[in-house]
Amino acid sequence: MTAAVNAVSQAEFARMEGKARSYITALKNAGRLVMTADGKVDVEASRARLTDSADPNRDDVKQRWQQARETTPPAEPEEAIGNGYQAARAVKEKYAAMQAKLEYERAIGKMIEKSEVEAATIDVVTALRQAIENIPHRAAPELVGKDLDAIRATLKQAIHGALAEMEREFTKRIEAISTAENK
Repeated sequence: MTAAVNAVSQAEFARMEGKARSYITALKNAGRLVMTADGKVDVEASRARLTDSADPNRDDVKQRWQQARETTPPAEPEEAIGNGYQAARAVKEKYAAMQAKLEYERAIGKMIEKSEVEAATIDVVTALRQAIENIPHRAAPELVGKDLDAIRATLKQAIHGALAEMEREFTKRIEAISTAENK
């Protein structure tokens, strides 16, 4: 922009300065921008006030960041997280909140350890597999001499019994895991 531009909107000032609009709004709220009567930003006066109100003790930080910008290529979006203090702090706070939520869910029994659920699932599925594989050996004597409908009913009952036992065992194991974690 040319020096002839004297008053612009906050959005335009943000574009001119290469900053986010939210940052410009924060500057305005902090009284670090000079505003005109019609609510626009007085560019030159605001730049002067920002320079005057900058923390002189933080020039070292500005120099380090400038040097880092000059020597480092632009980061990929995944790598960009945490490059600035505020971004890093936001990521830290987000993960702290997620950790607190996880601890709360563990405390109320809503969340349990994945490895323990996997172990319980493997045990219960193994028992189910064995029960299903044993159906022919257990049911064969009952099936001799029966008609087709009776054979189907007997097999259905044996399969239903194996599945019901799996459900009971799985529920019992998950409750035991949940109870152990709450102690």
